[in-house]
Amino acid sequence: MKKAITLLFALCLSGAVLAQAPADTFVEQTIGAPVSLDPARAYDSASGRILDNVYERLYTYDEPNIDEFVPALATDYSVSEDGLTYTFTLREGVQFHSGNTLSCKDVEWSWERNFVTASPEGAGNYLLGAQLIGTQITGADPAAYQEEVSFADIDSAIECPEGPDGMTVDINLLNPDPALIAVQAYSAFSVVDSEWAIENGAWDGTEATWTEWIGRDLTQGFLHDNVSGTGAYQLVEWGGETVVAEKYDGYWGEEASLENVVIQVVPEQSTRILSVQQGDADMILINERAALVQLEGAPGVTIHEDPSWSPTSVTAAFYNFDIETSNNEDVGSGQLDGNGIPSDFFADVNVRRAFSHLFDHQGFVEQVYDGAGQPLTMGLPPSFLGYNDDIAVRSLDLEAAEQYFREAFDGELWENGFEFTAIYNEGNTIRQTSLEIIAENVEFINPNFRMNVRSLPWADFLTRTAEQRAPMFVLGWGADYADPRNFINTFYDNDGFYAARTSIDSPEMQPLIDEANAIVDPAERAFLYRQIGAIHFDEAPLIPIPMQSPFIVTSANLEGVYYNPMRAAGSVTLWKDLSKN
Repeated sequence: MKKAITLLFALCLSGAVLAQAPADTFVEQTIGAPVSLDPARAYDSASGRILDNVYERLYTYDEPNIDEFVPALATDYSVSEDGLTYTFTLREGVQFHSGNTLSCKDVEWSWERNFVTASPEGAGNYLLGAQLIGTQITGADPAAYQEEVSFADIDSAIECPEGPDGMTVDINLLNPDPALIAVQAYSAFSVVDSEWAIENGAWDGTEATWTEWIGRDLTQGFLHDNVSGTGAYQLVEWGGETVVAEKYDGYWGEEASLENVVIQVVPEQSTRILSVQQGDADMILINERAALVQLEGAPGVTIHEDPSWSPTSVTAAFYNFDIETSNNEDVGSGQLDGNGIPSDFFADVNVRRAFSHLFDHQGFVEQVYDGAGQPLTMGLPPSFLGYNDDIAVRSLDLEAAEQYFREAFDGELWENGFEFTAIYNEGNTIRQTSLEIIAENVEFINPNFRMNVRSLPWADFLTRTAEQRAPMFVLGWGADYADPRNFINTFYDNDGFYAARTSIDSPEMQPLIDEANAIVDPAERAFLYRQIGAIHFDEAPLIPIPMQSPFIVTSANLEGVYYNPMRAAGSVTLWKDLSKN
């Protein structure tokens, strides 16, 4: 290990903020620590930020474009006449960080492991399960999973036609999917060094052991905090809220400019701002545009922005339709008695409509985004196919909110009142502010109403929402691939990724979602998605937080910065493309 890295890591572990980031080191300060560095488990932006730089996929983005792709670990591919088999030719001579050489067996093992482990928190089954093995269900219930999926299903989905050491790989679909190249660019389909992983206790790749791995907690496994990928950087250490990486000298592509990378979790925005002003950080995450007044014109700081930049993410306040109330302090008494809420509190559409009228969308844009943003009519980026901009937004209207509250629970809610706690992830001031606005209006409208707001560290926040213990929470979704189904299915589908946190149930939306999933014609799909937007207005299943016009804050000497909103955690630029002047 290089001496410079040793010094940097010692500083990071001590909790110190680096003084004057060294010329050969990229220092980034953000607000959330990775949940896992295992591609089969990680499905959050903080983890994805690291995976994007230490692992690679077959094809990657033609930076900064989000819908154009270039070869990475594959050099080309062909598609069978029936559209069911994609054959990729792998790049010769690619080395993993361990020194092992890439071949088909690594792609086959990495992809198949997604469906063998079927992590309930991972992305593999959600993104490609239906296309490759016939189901999106996860291994949360191993017995039920085995009833739906056989090892033969998994084994036949990814094959090595020239043998495991060959340099071609077949991806076999059950139905044509024009989005496959876009989907495989997501970090879940990173190619892991299979020989190294198996030697260190990961799944051995055989049918004899596959059932032992279904639904296993991968955060307890070797790949959780150990990496052997093919990326331009290799992991040196992940110490809780600090990640340290160094340039991989054996990288097959163009050599990276910067030797070292340090990613620090710094929850306090004021500290991050001071760090970039003093040159201690090269890039910082700033939540809201209003904070830029502290940085505009500051020597040594650059604010990058462009009118053509358009986010591919949506943040929303989500309601939980079926809250887990046992031993749950966030629901108080667990009854509609003025001291808590019942499990089905937000299953009442009038409750949801009422809360949706307690948020001032345009005021939020003006005050928090300094006017640079727009309200959303539904849970879909406006630049995506099917966004319905003809429907209204339920915005601040206290009279309408009161009327809906009076109608909820046959009038019992208005008389008894309620109390619960809504949560957001620590350090995210936009999410904090959005909940505090709603909470203030809740308590203004009726003295018997109380909505508390609290923060949790990122990993704890994700765990609590996944356990369905959060009555209401604010969370974002960055597109895994640039297609509307990645948002519509995620937010609104009864079996979508967020359904495990919200238990959403929309008998009107679900048939439209299923129909849209079965067709490829853009015009037909757009029509269906616009209908879903209209139902969103009526049912109010979530509150889309207005979209902020994007910007990036860096030190003035950092070069190579670009905006690719498909990259994770708001940093949007790969480390290997950065340099310092």
